[in-house]
Amino acid sequence: MLQRLRDAGNSLLVVEHDPQIMLAADRILDIGPGPGERGGEVVFYGTPKQLMTSAKSMRTGKRSKQTASLTAQYLSGALQVADGQSSAVPGDESDYLEIRGAAEHNLQQIDVRIPLNCMVTLTGVSGSGKSTLVNEVLFNALSKIKGHPEEMPGTYHEIVGHELIDDVVMLDQAPIGKSSRSNPVSYVGGWDAIRKRFAKAPLSVERNYTAGTFSFNAGNGRCPGCNGSGFEHVEMQFLSDVYLRCPECNGRRYRNEILEVMLHGKTVADVLQLTVNEALEFFADDREVHRVLEPLRAVGLDYLRLGQPVPTLSGGEAQRLKLAGYLAKTGESLFLRKHVLGIQAQASGKYLTRPFMPTAPR
Repeated sequence: MLQRLRDAGNSLLVVEHDPQIMLAADRILDIGPGPGERGGEVVFYGTPKQLMTSAKSMRTGKRSKQTASLTAQYLSGALQVADGQSSAVPGDESDYLEIRGAAEHNLQQIDVRIPLNCMVTLTGVSGSGKSTLVNEVLFNALSKIKGHPEEMPGTYHEIVGHELIDDVVMLDQAPIGKSSRSNPVSYVGGWDAIRKRFAKAPLSVERNYTAGTFSFNAGNGRCPGCNGSGFEHVEMQFLSDVYLRCPECNGRRYRNEILEVMLHGKTVADVLQLTVNEALEFFADDREVHRVLEPLRAVGLDYLRLGQPVPTLSGGEAQRLKLAGYLAKTGESLFLRKHVLGIQAQASGKYLTRPFMPTAPR
């Protein structure tokens, strides 16, 4: 279809991670070399054949700017998403979740056993009943059983083994929020722990500051000019709204006297500008901060700044942030991830190969 559109005289610009479509393109423009602040550069522009050639030159040691392309390395096989990973084979003694008598839409009274503590893939041609089984039957039924019903579940007889999990979570591309106040550290619940650290600082104790003083969503510590957002929102009648840096706090969200409180030479506004990696290093002695920030690193979002507004994240980043938010919680859950195209191979590798193992603070 894409080639027929091209042959009819049209020009197509496709944002794509699927290898088959990339290799069928007339030209590839690869931007990188990494995500976030590590990206923003053109690392390759040319034909797919030239891209593959650049990957070969990297293996032979002839490095150039173009050989920094991760896309080239994955397409050529130099890097693999799940290289060397072996699958866990559940035994007869393994715990299972069993759906009996699923009969919604075109499901033919089927019984399905899903082994727990494994990564299970449900596959089949389009329209075969995969989404019906997972979304309409399993997810809605378990949500109702666990006390947070979403929609009426599809037809089924019973679900056996639901007591073996604490909750069920659907990971999809639904927006995680449009509030510019929401940011990665608050989304995973880490800002509360950091505010408590600032409240224990000697100057905070002397001035009777509490953790609430360091909130940018409420309280007297936030800037009165922008109410803690760091910018002024100007509504335009016929154009997109404009956001201007707050002239009172210069985008730092807090009153000047609040910014006099420091931890190891950094104010609360400075901490919001740290990347996840920098924050884990800065709070190396704080077990609670590590517990809630480590999931961000585990899903490959270590380059994000703690205070970056959520609406500025890409679709893939938002999806991984959602996963990190769930990983920061405790309990044994069943994660259902609806099939989503559009995640680059390097990011997919974070999903598949990096276990979430909180690091112990030094």
